[in-house]
Amino acid sequence: MFNHRIRILSSLLIAFIIINLYGRLSKTPFISPIQAENIKNLLSNIKFNPNSLVKFFTIKFDSKEPELVSRLDKPNNSFIFPTVNQITSPPTITPKIGSGNPTPTIRLYPTNKIVPTTKPVATAIPKPTNTPKPTKVPPLPPITSDTRPGTSLEEIFQEVNKRACIPVPLLRAFQTQESGPFYNYNNSASITKIYNAYGWWKTGAGDPCFGLGYHSQTGVVPQDSVKAGTSCQNAVQPNAYDQGIMGVLQISQFEQDRTRKYTTPILPKNIDRRVLFDNALIFAYATRARVGTPPKNCDDWPADVIKVAAEKHYGACTDNYCANILKYYNQYK
Repeated sequence: MFNHRIRILSSLLIAFIIINLYGRLSKTPFISPIQAENIKNLLSNIKFNPNSLVKFFTIKFDSKEPELVSRLDKPNNSFIFPTVNQITSPPTITPKIGSGNPTPTIRLYPTNKIVPTTKPVATAIPKPTNTPKPTKVPPLPPITSDTRPGTSLEEIFQEVNKRACIPVPLLRAFQTQESGPFYNYNNSASITKIYNAYGWWKTGAGDPCFGLGYHSQTGVVPQDSVKAGTSCQNAVQPNAYDQGIMGVLQISQFEQDRTRKYTTPILPKNIDRRVLFDNALIFAYATRARVGTPPKNCDDWPADVIKVAAEKHYGACTDNYCANILKYYNQYK
């Protein structure tokens, strides 16, 4: 009888401890509801041996007090404990891995698009402007010095090209045909300086036979030279009318006078076809007049225009004159 009471008492005590422990654990913020439910199931499945509990809670009385022991054994003096109704709870289903409801997926919805407060204004496409017209190059100042510009035939022809708009290769082609064997195109600057100054035939600074300061038809130095009457070569056309042809491009007196209205703005003081620069300038304006409407390109002329210039300068295209001029032009351009 006594052992039976001890068993009841121990069962109540253990139930109290378990319920209290479960309540505290289930309210702990660090334990999730699922973990708390698992703890509950674990505790409910724990089994205790009553015999071990009886031994643990057995009250031993001293043998000197038999009266107390006898009283406890008597039915009238037994302890009366209140009846405790056993609370049964529905069995908890332990969740199986993979059988529970899946964790809901949180869908992140895009935020509302930011609507610009003002509509962007399209940039106006600039309209193409009119093609600018080339600025007219102002005319070069007139040459008043007796020393003309250029220290070589190449430089002299370039200076003429700037003022009369005639290709440099064309000037060189005519010089090769007319005076190439007598006056070297690549003569030094010291020689060029002598024959590119006005009056060199008067001062005796240069040789009229070397500087082509004689009439080509007769081969004789004219009267205004310090070596007047000197014969530089045999007469080419002894019975022909003497046109006074002189210089590296073989310009006549008529051509010098006829183009004077064009050359005066450039050489207002004086002009003579025995000066290298003056000879090329007279030839340039005479050639432009011969071809009628000269090309606007100052650096390159068509072959048919070059042929007209050669034919009118020589008088005909005989002796392969026109073909030679075109050949040299293509070679030098």
